[in-house]
Amino acid sequence: MICPNCQSDNKEGAKFCNECGFPLTGRMAAVAAASTSDATLRSIAADEVPEAPEAPEDDAVEAAEAADAATDGLDPDFEGVVSADEPAPADEPGTSGPLDRSSLPAIDVAGVNVDENGNAFDFSSVGDDEAARAADDLTPFVPRRPDEEPVSGRSDFSGFDECLVDAGYVPPKKSWGPGDTMEMPRIEGQAAPKQKEFRAPDANQKKGGKGKIVAIVLICLLAVGGAAAGVTYYLELWGGKMLPDVVGMTQSDAVYVLESKGFAVHEEKIKSDDTEGVVLLMDPTAGAREETGSEVTIHVSEARTIPEAVGKQRDEVAAQLEKDGFDNVTFVTEKSDEHEGLVLGIIPEAGSKAKANTEITVTVAVPYTVPDVANKTWDEASKLLQDEGYEPVASYVYDESVAPGTVLGTDPAAGAKADSGSTVTVSIALSRASELEQAALSYLGGVQGSGEPITIGGTAYLVDSVDAVKYEGNETTSFTITGRAVTSLDGETVYGSSKQKSGAIVWTSDNAIASIS
Repeated sequence: MICPNCQSDNKEGAKFCNECGFPLTGRMAAVAAASTSDATLRSIAADEVPEAPEAPEDDAVEAAEAADAATDGLDPDFEGVVSADEPAPADEPGTSGPLDRSSLPAIDVAGVNVDENGNAFDFSSVGDDEAARAADDLTPFVPRRPDEEPVSGRSDFSGFDECLVDAGYVPPKKSWGPGDTMEMPRIEGQAAPKQKEFRAPDANQKKGGKGKIVAIVLICLLAVGGAAAGVTYYLELWGGKMLPDVVGMTQSDAVYVLESKGFAVHEEKIKSDDTEGVVLLMDPTAGAREETGSEVTIHVSEARTIPEAVGKQRDEVAAQLEKDGFDNVTFVTEKSDEHEGLVLGIIPEAGSKAKANTEITVTVAVPYTVPDVANKTWDEASKLLQDEGYEPVASYVYDESVAPGTVLGTDPAAGAKADSGSTVTVSIALSRASELEQAALSYLGGVQGSGEPITIGGTAYLVDSVDAVKYEGNETTSFTITGRAVTSLDGETVYGSSKQKSGAIVWTSDNAIASIS
């Protein structure tokens, strides 16, 4: 199909020119075709172009019929078109000349705002549009043949709402490629036409479009697959099962719930003040996903009880009480012949239930030890030893550093371990001076008033009184007495006058008198 405006070839059935966008159907196309045919005829008649070869008669008839059909329905009064019955105007001998575009009404081309007939788009039904066009009263246009004489005068096409494209119009060169747009030239004196893109098809885009469709389909499939996986995972059809929360349940209920979900249950007891038999912890925790048959450990509360302690060592019992959570434990000691550190008793008694803060008393054996009685008197030392379960025995030791009768120590020594009932020897300090002085006083006192004289310096004296006794050392004591010398004369006892007389007594180690002088 040839465009009457730019003479470019278009495919059959196209409504607009692929190069310039001019309508190829409708009244505008018919007017343009008629104008082109008429201009050709006039040029031939006026000898403005070289003489064309004579066409066959049949071809001439067909050309005339085609021109007549092309101008069918046009108004013969349209300015610029010569009727077959009228000669050409005198001022336009033999040709119509180029169209004056400024005298034509402004239109939009390429189907942007008008249809192929040059009319503004009417969006009413197609039937109404056809009826309106059928109502147009246009006189058929018959083009003049070359052998006819020009007809004077012009048809009046004033008021006709279409604009013919100038036959001398040269369309712009193709200025677009795939994805580019073309802007039609603006008609002077008229508002700029609205823009419209003419985009040639792009083979790459078509191929890409198929790729996009495939990608979209794949994405949709992945989304559906992901959603299905999520739903089946939530329904526990794969990926294991979710552990239910059994904390706070009784032991039997917890075991039933877990086993009903397909898990194996392991139970462990925990000493607690909580209600006995309640699940306190679970491992793994609730909400975890585990494979069917996995083992779940539940920690069940168990009441605290006083452990067996008698006969066990103190450290062992202390560790057990701490493990069971008892935090108020007191250890006391008791003297015993049992092994040191052995538990002798526990209160409350073993086996009784108790809270963590229950007061517990544990009695632990400690051995008997000899008390320290040094610097005490014999009576004081003897009582302390008996209270500790020992049998005290006195032992005197001469020691002039302390007062006589002071306890110097014990055997076993103070602090030594000894079974109860055993004998402890108590060392008591003695003074040799005191001992011998006491012995001298006892001897002289016995002689006094007995009538038995003592010999002092070879003279016998009756002791009337003992005036003084003193230890002089070296087992010797001195003394002073008041006495009367006595002697026998001719068988008679003669007594001298009473006077003081001093002497000395030497003692043996066993406190016997060695000599008196």
